[in-house]
Amino acid sequence: MKIAKDGIRSIVKVGYDGRVYKTFRGSDKDERFANEVRVLNVLEARGCDYVPRLLDNDPQTLTIVTTNAGSPAENSISKAKADALFRELAEEYGVVHNDPFPRNITYNQRMGRFCIIDFELAEVKADPKQLHEEEKAHRSLSWCGLTRSGRRKPENQDALSVFSSSGGWANSVELCGDQSIDDNGLVFAVSDGMGGPAGGAVASSLVVRDLRRYLPAMMGDFHGAADPESVLEASIRSLHDFVTRTGDNNDDLCGMGATVVCGLFFRTKVYFAHVGDSRCYQYREGELAQLTHDHTFLGSQFRQVKINEREMRMHPRRNVLNQAIGGGCQFVSPQVDSSTLDSGNWFLICSDGVIDGLWNKNIERCFSEADEYGHSVEEVAQRMLDWAFEESGLDDTTLFVVKIV
Repeated sequence: MKIAKDGIRSIVKVGYDGRVYKTFRGSDKDERFANEVRVLNVLEARGCDYVPRLLDNDPQTLTIVTTNAGSPAENSISKAKADALFRELAEEYGVVHNDPFPRNITYNQRMGRFCIIDFELAEVKADPKQLHEEEKAHRSLSWCGLTRSGRRKPENQDALSVFSSSGGWANSVELCGDQSIDDNGLVFAVSDGMGGPAGGAVASSLVVRDLRRYLPAMMGDFHGAADPESVLEASIRSLHDFVTRTGDNNDDLCGMGATVVCGLFFRTKVYFAHVGDSRCYQYREGELAQLTHDHTFLGSQFRQVKINEREMRMHPRRNVLNQAIGGGCQFVSPQVDSSTLDSGNWFLICSDGVIDGLWNKNIERCFSEADEYGHSVEEVAQRMLDWAFEESGLDDTTLFVVKIV
């Protein structure tokens, strides 16, 4: 290989196959590596053809492999032309380079044009094409999150959180409120702990706490990601590894685990992920749909219509999970999917304590009557919590009720 650049922040080599190998080093190398991978993926998804295309990346060695964008053009392009090219990148593709100098311009003879390289400091904004091609969504959420300890245990082993993200850091949001999701998304998360009096509470707390660390770090601001579902899945897998390691390194917490269900609401879609038997429901046009599928044997039987809801609820092994965050599971395969958001949609994100007390028809009734009588999200959330607790109340009961307005 030929060394094309040997600097403080990276070493760049060009292979005999024409590919470019860039290895990051120096301060903040992990963050710069992850950011360049993310930005190149976004630019490819948005159809930008005058930047390198990401072919491979190795988080262990902090090396990315890209196509060759040409020879350095620092001495053959004027500052004005370079500025115009960086401005085009921001206006057409929503990426601000943040190092806009001719040294980051190349000339590709095959394409007959100048190209831009080195995106480790770049920032992703909303996709301008999407904003121009579609009328802006103007979506807002109203939500309310509540939790109550069950009668079976002295300590509440459920946990819940709602947060947004800015620059890769989570921003705390109140458990009840309302906010626009036009410019940045909101994440709602519920976790139900297991593994004894100490382990369950610790596991669920770690899940909602560290989701706030992993997801913003991988996605940056909650917009502009090329593949939000893949980022959600990677975050859930990281949570599983972290909770497992924490339990393995502490005798008192060995075997602890938790469920997780989370929804990222942004503009016209919700992206959701879950492991375990906590659930996410959507109520739209008078019909209730369970978006998540319980990771239990009975859950798979129910999806295949081999048993009905009554048989599943009454079965003695209804709460035996085949997947959990931690909990001795070797691997997890999160369910990750998305759904569109329409004005007037309701969502319920909850632990199984809610499900123990409320049948699907009861949940549907709460939403139907809310539409009929104009109930607020706070009123619907409190009604569901109280009704579930009155009907069961043995397990901890935790929920978010969200409405698109």
